Amino acid sequence: MKHIALFVQNGERKRIMKCKVPSLPEVTSLFGNRNVLPQASTDLAENNPSPSNSLFVSDTERIKQKGNDFFKAGKYDDALACYTEALKLSPSGSKERAVFFKNRSACHLKLEKYEKAAQDASSALDIEPADIKALFRKCLALEKLEKHAEAYKEARRLIHLDPKNTAVQSLLQRLTVHISQVAQQTAKTDNKVSSMFDALSRNDADNETRRQAANNLIVLARQPAGAEKIFRENGVSKLQKYLDDSDEELVVAILRILSCLCTGHHSRALAVVKELSLPRLGRYIGSEKENICTAAAHVLFCSISSMLKKDTQEPKGAEEAVVPDLTGEIKDLMMFFLGLLNDKDISGYGRDAVIDIIIKFLPRKEGTGRAMTFITNGGLTKLLIVAGQIPELEKLHITKHTLMHASVALSKIYDEMISDKKREYYREICEKFIRSKFSGNSLESNLEAIQAISALLQGPYDVGHYLIGQSGVIEVMIAMATSADPLHQRVAVEAIVHSASKKDKCAGIISKGANVLKELYKSASDQIKVRALVGLAKLGSYGGSDYSAKVLDEGSTLTLAKQLRKFLVKTEKDHDLRKWAAEGLSYLSLDADVKETITSDSQAVKSLIELAKTGNPTLLYSVASTFVNLTNSYDQQKADPEMVKLAKFAKQHIPEDHPLDSDDYVKGRVDLLLEEGIVTGLVSLSKTESESSRELICRVFLACVMDENNRGLVVQQGGAKSLVSLANEGNLVGRTMAAQALAKIGITMNPEVAFPGQRMLEVVRPLIALLHMDCTGLQNFESLMALTNLASVSESVRNRIVKERGIPSIENYMFEEHDMIRRAATECMCNMIQSDQVFELFLKDNDKVKLLTLLAGEEDLKLKMAASGALAMLSTNEIVCNKILMVNSWMDIMQESLVSQNVELLHRTCHTLANIVESNKLNASKIVETSLLEILMALSKDEKPEMLPVRNQLDRLFKKAVEFELIRSYADQV
Repeated sequence: MKHIALFVQNGERKRIMKCKVPSLPEVTSLFGNRNVLPQASTDLAENNPSPSNSLFVSDTERIKQKGNDFFKAGKYDDALACYTEALKLSPSGSKERAVFFKNRSACHLKLEKYEKAAQDASSALDIEPADIKALFRKCLALEKLEKHAEAYKEARRLIHLDPKNTAVQSLLQRLTVHISQVAQQTAKTDNKVSSMFDALSRNDADNETRRQAANNLIVLARQPAGAEKIFRENGVSKLQKYLDDSDEELVVAILRILSCLCTGHHSRALAVVKELSLPRLGRYIGSEKENICTAAAHVLFCSISSMLKKDTQEPKGAEEAVVPDLTGEIKDLMMFFLGLLNDKDISGYGRDAVIDIIIKFLPRKEGTGRAMTFITNGGLTKLLIVAGQIPELEKLHITKHTLMHASVALSKIYDEMISDKKREYYREICEKFIRSKFSGNSLESNLEAIQAISALLQGPYDVGHYLIGQSGVIEVMIAMATSADPLHQRVAVEAIVHSASKKDKCAGIISKGANVLKELYKSASDQIKVRALVGLAKLGSYGGSDYSAKVLDEGSTLTLAKQLRKFLVKTEKDHDLRKWAAEGLSYLSLDADVKETITSDSQAVKSLIELAKTGNPTLLYSVASTFVNLTNSYDQQKADPEMVKLAKFAKQHIPEDHPLDSDDYVKGRVDLLLEEGIVTGLVSLSKTESESSRELICRVFLACVMDENNRGLVVQQGGAKSLVSLANEGNLVGRTMAAQALAKIGITMNPEVAFPGQRMLEVVRPLIALLHMDCTGLQNFESLMALTNLASVSESVRNRIVKERGIPSIENYMFEEHDMIRRAATECMCNMIQSDQVFELFLKDNDKVKLLTLLAGEEDLKLKMAASGALAMLSTNEIVCNKILMVNSWMDIMQESLVSQNVELLHRTCHTLANIVESNKLNASKIVETSLLEILMALSKDEKPEMLPVRNQLDRLFKKAVEFELIRSYADQV
């Protein structure tokens, strides 16, 4: 695929841009003297100091003028900084501050920071209430913020101040139409709400009719107008009576309606919770039916979120609005779900839902101390009680996911302890809890203590490791592992396995527990055996991918892998067994022999993909880690040869790569995985919210698209859609890898096929994110290549690239020293020039045209062609033609291109020269009076068929030169 948009086709110009700059009289005749307000232009005329006072310009005037210059050059961030500085220097109460606020508002509008634009315009109006421009900018900002009612109110005020202003008339007309449509929609919504309540309450209505009515109310409640109508129709009371219905689907639908009413609205959330009552809500959260308790918990979460966050649906137009103090209500809700955490009557599903609320509720926002409030109210201790639950003891109802949820919650809380003092406090509470359990001198309390330590080892590992190091803990674990009770053995071996997660901290534990694991490996119980296998797998993986670091005997890792495979492939096996088998393989698959064994085993690969498709969060990380190991997509550091020599001389250990980890073997494994359908598994895994898991998935996707022959298959199976999502969310490493994978796809595939519809616009942002100095040169290059192809598709894509601020980044890489990156950036800019917005940038007072002209004189043929193509399109404008001729070496550059043997380069150069001749007589004379004329005449006599496009351009050039009477035609000479 070519990466340069051809500017000619079949000898004709593909795009002729008419970019004549109108004179001031023409502007006046078109728009009148006063009836047009530019959307975001600064007030330059009124801000410029008069010539008579130029000797007495103040600091604020100089800074203001500098800001005006930046604004005219399109450097809005710099202009904003100048106006801000001017505000700092101007005295409070000064009327000139209104101008600075107005200008800042204009900058914010250009930068699409509409909230700040409205604020600055309001500040200007506080000083000058009748300022038309400030009021206009406030209206524009409010319109962009979709605060149409407030914008309409301000526009009505503005039209009274300036009734003949056409821009204001147009704005008011748009807002009037929108307000009218909203009113009509509201009327329709009111009728729909009433009819749905009628259908819900009819005595003769069957279950299906009532479900449909409730589902329709959910849709209506998601809209602000619909939610308000339902609430005002006494909807909460009407809906409550259906919560005890025998139809589970109907009950879930009613709870979802209540969730929508609570979302983003302080007062409604408070009213819903108050009318529903917390005890009743707790009853539904504690339901034995998972769907009901999840929906009820969501009502609670939406209520808490609405009380904590800024309102999104209540009227916004008032700075005077009183924000209610909901501190007491929020604390009541916290204490309520804290009580549910250890409630013996609540179901396991309900307990999971409550823990999920804790996970979402506690992360610190805007400096609040929710985590500390949670801890000081006994939340951490209650969570440890849940984490220490043993299903067989049946003290609290839990599910198979409860312990994992508890570990995540413990980790989230620990992450919020941002100081050493707070972390010490956290650790003291955990230590106190564990000691209290051990002091009970009962087997049950010992089991609960070890189980809680396992949860901490899976969450805040440092705390778990600290507790294991306390006197007597390891001895209790070993004693329980060697007992005859299978339950004791299982709990103890889990703790030993989890303690082996970090090599640098647990070598002592494993050395003591290794013999125990080997004995438990012989157990008749599959539950104990598979856990012991995972422990041994961790021990065997300490060498990582280092071929020379073998912890276990030769062949032991393969033996362990075969044993784990038995648990993995048998679908009739307990899900818990398959989860542990997947975890064990995630460690063993660091060994190249195991990698080859697994990928060549079709049944094992399919089992891993099936597990991935289940979307089960308990095995997500293990499966993703295994795929990363199989594809060698983990970080690999190549040792410096000089350092290797020094290490050998000092007789230090030097890591060695396994022969089976060479590029050919890795490519073969990736191909096998793709044949088995790994992409479908990755698509399922990518729906997770875990950032670490998303990073692993991005790594595997990138490995899959390394070979361009595989990219079509990845797109066909939905990989591109998932990659767009992965590239926009998650940690920086994952986003970067996903973006690079998208770039590779975009280079070799037709963008319209790879990214159909709206997805083509969505992929622009992650690609531009790769144009960052922290990214590698390869990532920069691939991003530019992909953007080049995207820019050739449509104007909407080019506009998106401009909107995402891609032009400065692309232009920056046109200065890059690396030839391939500079060429790719120039090719991309060549395609982007087809955009009117980009074209106009070259008409301003800058050196953009000069840069392209100089690049057209480089030795790299493809770079010359890209720059020449850009000049050919730009030179349809007289301003650009003048700029080209202002470059000192323009004639040498053109002459060098004209003697090239490349017909396409000749065509582009002649097209540019013809445009220059046509621009005006003075420019034409500069071409005709040089030695270029002889070269051009010689080229015009070349009768080769492939030279026809060149001759067509030269005919155009000579015809105009004759018209200007700079040369005579052949007929005149005769």
